[in-house]
Amino acid sequence: MITLFRTIRLWQLKIKWKLALMQFLDQQLSDLTKNPQELEKKFVDALAELIHNSPTASE
Repeated sequence: MITLFRTIRLWQLKIKWKLALMQFLDQQLSDLTKNPQELEKKFVDALAELIHNSPTASE
């Protein structure tokens, strides 16, 4: 009986964390879709940093 109870509690905890993660991701995506210019700016900045820090052929 204790094992069944523990299994149910672990299952509930797993679902709780999945729902929390999905809620967080949904919130982040909705924030990004509300302001597409900010998303574009972040993307371009990250791409420029990758290009700037990439190793050259001479290295």
